[in-house]
Amino acid sequence: MIASPATIKTRQRGFTLIELVLVIIIITVASVPLFGMFTQATTSLLDNEDLQVAAQLAQEQAEKLLAQRRALDFTAVSASTTETGIYNGFNRTTDVAQPPPGGCPGGTLCKAVTVSVDKGGPVLVEVVFLLVDY
Repeated sequence: MIASPATIKTRQRGFTLIELVLVIIIITVASVPLFGMFTQATTSLLDNEDLQVAAQLAQEQAEKLLAQRRALDFTAVSASTTETGIYNGFNRTTDVAQPPPGGCPGGTLCKAVTVSVDKGGPVLVEVVFLLVDY
């Protein structure tokens, strides 16, 4: 006995439209926190780059002052300066002052130097050191 095509029940394979929509919704909801992490990672990278540039600019100024002290004289390092917009909006301030009493080692002459770098907001990096006349 041969069955007619109308009496044969075939089972269709595949997914229904509702199942596909549910999977898309689940994937979308699961991916939202991932996008937040990518945004946070990008912001963190930019902040770290600013800190690295600020540290390099502060170190550069400190080395300039040390070279000036070696080449010219201890007394040549005396002026406090402020440089604005030196590199991509960074500002650098150098303060040269007398240290508090007893601040110089062994009673020698010295100067307290503070180099601070900002980017139009709070200070990102500050380098403090003593220049000693030995």
